[in-house]
Amino acid sequence: MEKNPAVHEEAEAYGIDVSLIRANLRLTPAERLRRHDKALNTMKKLRAAMEKKRG
Repeated sequence: MEKNPAVHEEAEAYGIDVSLIRANLRLTPAERLRRHDKALNTMKKLRAAMEKKRG
């Protein structure tokens, strides 16, 4: 992947926080998938709890 610091600088100047993007890109693809699965499972549990609460 080719790095272009000007793009990051432009994004930051526009007000975009690129720190999370940078942190995620330091992870391996497997680590990113594990994080995604954990977030997806949490969302599914929250959705089920909300539906249960509604009746």
